[in-house]
Amino acid sequence: MRARGALIAAALTAPLALAPLASATEGSLYAVGVGALVNHRVPDEQCNSRQDGAVFGVFCPPAAPSLQGAKWQIDLRTPWGGTTIESISWRAVRYHETPTSIALEALGDGNPVWGVAEQDVPRSPAAPKAYLVSLRGQTVSLRLRQTETRQQPNRVWSIIEPTINVRDLDAPTIALRGLPADWVTGDEMRVDWSAADNLGSDGIGQQRIVVASRLKWAGAPGQGAHGVVFGLTDIPDGVHQVRLEADGDGTAPAATQTGVVRIDRAPPSARVDVAPSGPDRVRLTTSVADATSGVRAWTLRAGGTAGPVVASGTAAGSAVEASLGDYVGPGQSVAFYLSAEDNAGHVTSFVSDLVGRAAPGATSALPTVLVGPDAELGEPGRIEASGAALPNFSRIQTLGLSSAHALGSTRAGRRKVPVIEGTYGRPVGVRGRFVHANRRGLRGATVYLLDPTGRTHATTLTDRRGRFRFTARPRRPGVWRVIALGRPLVVTQAYILVRPLVRTRVSALALRPGDTLRVSGVVRPRAKARGKSVLLQWRRGEEWRPLATTRTDRRGRFALGYRFNPAGGGYSVRLRVVVPREQGWRFAPIVAKRLRVVIG
Repeated sequence: MRARGALIAAALTAPLALAPLASATEGSLYAVGVGALVNHRVPDEQCNSRQDGAVFGVFCPPAAPSLQGAKWQIDLRTPWGGTTIESISWRAVRYHETPTSIALEALGDGNPVWGVAEQDVPRSPAAPKAYLVSLRGQTVSLRLRQTETRQQPNRVWSIIEPTINVRDLDAPTIALRGLPADWVTGDEMRVDWSAADNLGSDGIGQQRIVVASRLKWAGAPGQGAHGVVFGLTDIPDGVHQVRLEADGDGTAPAATQTGVVRIDRAPPSARVDVAPSGPDRVRLTTSVADATSGVRAWTLRAGGTAGPVVASGTAAGSAVEASLGDYVGPGQSVAFYLSAEDNAGHVTSFVSDLVGRAAPGATSALPTVLVGPDAELGEPGRIEASGAALPNFSRIQTLGLSSAHALGSTRAGRRKVPVIEGTYGRPVGVRGRFVHANRRGLRGATVYLLDPTGRTHATTLTDRRGRFRFTARPRRPGVWRVIALGRPLVVTQAYILVRPLVRTRVSALALRPGDTLRVSGVVRPRAKARGKSVLLQWRRGEEWRPLATTRTDRRGRFALGYRFNPAGGGYSVRLRVVVPREQGWRFAPIVAKRLRVVIG
């Protein structure tokens, strides 16, 4: 008897740790130890039982007779809603030599689903035998049941670490809690949301935020309230869908939550064109547009930002007639200032051409329109203002400008202005023609090419047909003007978009699986390119998607890298290097390099 007691004590004091309440094992299967125990009993009191941590010792003394029925039983229940018990596992050993009429059984929701005779349980000092029984239910029981009424000897068992394996059935739930209510005007935004699951953080896998079909953030923060700030440099202005997704840990994903974000990082476009409409009168044509958030209001003033209001409105623009006598005296000049605001809060302004009121005794009472203030016209404006003898160009006309690099044209009032695309510091050809009223060419006229700051970029003479040609090397985008020097000046203009000068170098176009593609280069102008973003994109169907992003250093240099999947091969990928438009970056976006990489 003492030996039997020592065996029981040894089993009950063995170094067995208490099973944790829940720990994910595979997918949505969770192991729960004695924390799931809801009942431990000896039904007819002919036996004794003791629990020590995750070990149950059962001792039945000799009985004559020992009654038929359950002698020992434990019940375990899944601790969470939305789950079911998938299986139960345990180990068992007996300490008496001769098997008795006892059966070891497992029950699911109170119904027997498995059982073995006692001789299946090994006898000490053999190692305990491990058991695993599959079932489905909310409760599971283990019991020792005597199958017949008869005399029984001493009987001693140890049931070690009973553990239920619980499967999660319910998907997590998510909710978008906070999106920007107003227009986003910067390159970052914040999204707040919450996630929950019947198993807490263990039941939630990866969570993702997608904006305009682009993955902007992914992580596994678990259950609770979350918030994240991410960049929007690759998202164009406009109204876009925001989609929140969350995976279940082996269950179905959460129902997708969607919202809307409105992005407008660009100010409205604004312009006012001036044309004489009679003695001392001008026609002012305002053009205000914002394709994203729309125009909130605009105001046109005379003489400065604090001058008298000439016109205002909320529409795209208007045309009004104004008397110069209301704003300046004879022989004086005035410019008109247009300010406009869009619904995102961006404000822009535009200064009209300078308009001169006819002086007393002038040959013509019509106002003189000078393109830009004198200070912005450089040398031609100063020559005209000096009073030097100049040819009479009152009947000279311009046929406009053209270029092989023209992308199209836009209108500035009634004038058609070409839009030309050039590369920083690289030559761009511009040509045009000045003619008399009868369309005969203006021969031998001095013609100036002015950059957007009003500085003279080049000078030439018209040929016998009034034609001229310039080669510009643009370093600044904006309105470039060509001026025929006479009185008045005859001005034509073009808008030149300037792309940065980008040089790139690719490590290799044929790679093996697992190799890294490296693309390096430099962006010019160096003084403006510090911190400029550069993107490596790949083509998927009809869409270009970001693959890698970097920023240039203080010398305009950049380096991009992407490691291809080591698995697979035998395919090619279309890639491109892009220097995109950004706030504060005045140059046009450019696709600097296109390439096709073969993964062998």
